[in-house]
Amino acid sequence: MRKSIVLGCMALCMVVFAVSGCCKDKDEDELGTENSSHVDENNVSDNTFVVNVADSDADGGVGASAVNSFRLVGLQGSESPWIDNFLFTKAADKWAVVGHEELIWPDGTGKHTFYATCDNTGDSIAVSADGRFVYTVPADISSQKDLLVSMVKDHDGGTPVTLGFRHALSSAKFKIGYDKTARGGENDLRIHVTRITLYHIATKGSFDFAGFDTNPWSVDAQDADYADIVIDLKKPVDFTPSAVADFIVLGDDYIDSDIYVMPHKPTPWDTDGTAGHPLNNSYIGVTCQIVEYRTNDTPTYYDLCGLDEDSDEDDYEEAKEMYIDFYEGLASTDNDDWLNDKVVSMIVPTNQEWGMNVVLESILNHRNSQAAANGTSDNVEEVYIPLTMTDGFGFGSSDTIDVRMDRMKYSNGRDFFAPFVPIVTN
Repeated sequence: MRKSIVLGCMALCMVVFAVSGCCKDKDEDELGTENSSHVDENNVSDNTFVVNVADSDADGGVGASAVNSFRLVGLQGSESPWIDNFLFTKAADKWAVVGHEELIWPDGTGKHTFYATCDNTGDSIAVSADGRFVYTVPADISSQKDLLVSMVKDHDGGTPVTLGFRHALSSAKFKIGYDKTARGGENDLRIHVTRITLYHIATKGSFDFAGFDTNPWSVDAQDADYADIVIDLKKPVDFTPSAVADFIVLGDDYIDSDIYVMPHKPTPWDTDGTAGHPLNNSYIGVTCQIVEYRTNDTPTYYDLCGLDEDSDEDDYEEAKEMYIDFYEGLASTDNDDWLNDKVVSMIVPTNQEWGMNVVLESILNHRNSQAAANGTSDNVEEVYIPLTMTDGFGFGSSDTIDVRMDRMKYSNGRDFFAPFVPIVTN
């Protein structure tokens, strides 16, 4: 009998053990793959997707504190995106997606590629599965955003992903001046600038992450959404002719913010400085007032024709007619445009043939002198400079444009300082 009791107890223990084992297997099945992985001390599965933002990229890019949200695309090999333009924001010291707070790495051993965009609008730019997007830079500088991009490729699954963001657009800076040596040592000009306009600038382009390491942007000239970017200065900039090294940098005291431009190489306004090349392609407009002060030892139209600071427009017209009559048509004056020139140089034939260079000061010069003396902005107008860039606006670069006032043109392409050469018949 004792033997029967012992055997009965052993059988009962075996049943209890078997039932316990079955219950354990069932619990694991119900928990699923996510919780069957090892859980660390922070309660985060080693299969959980973790993404971080680097403090800055290798090129001195944007710090993590400057990124408050970004869109992310994640692909494994050639499969469809398993992270499809999810919007990540930061909460509780980690980047997460609303509705996908615990993203899990997919199965498989294929390498991963990630594309990210950020403009800190709470929306940002969506990227296609092949790593492309189209973007248009607002021409209104108050609406522009600093577009950031990042790419990680050949990444092993199961390890944190770190995004190093780069600036995607070009940041345009300006230096302005008048090269003193370019016009024979000019010293007499006083230039007062209130606005700079970049004309005919491409604002629309296509971005392809395949060219991320070189230049991912392409611009279709037929679909570039050309626009004009107007920059009203916070305060006027005033200068006189100087060495190029002394040109004035238009920093935060002149311009409120960075000017963002689509990376591309502009086609400059095609002009050789002669009349007949109306404005086209890309050029710089400068809204300014130009006043010329002449020293007493320089012969002027005032001196030659008895004009002074009290002369009125009738006096100027009379002096012009007297000049025309005196030279009996040797100077072509069919067109009165010369009266609006800042300075017109007349090469007058003399006994020494071309030895006398008489500088004529126009009505506008006279009015500008009065305006400057009275502290007004009268006679402010726009002049133009071809936008010539050796390399164009670069991807993620800061490009400085030298606004060379010594290269000013009229709207028809004529050099602002071109001499008026008379037709000589003898």
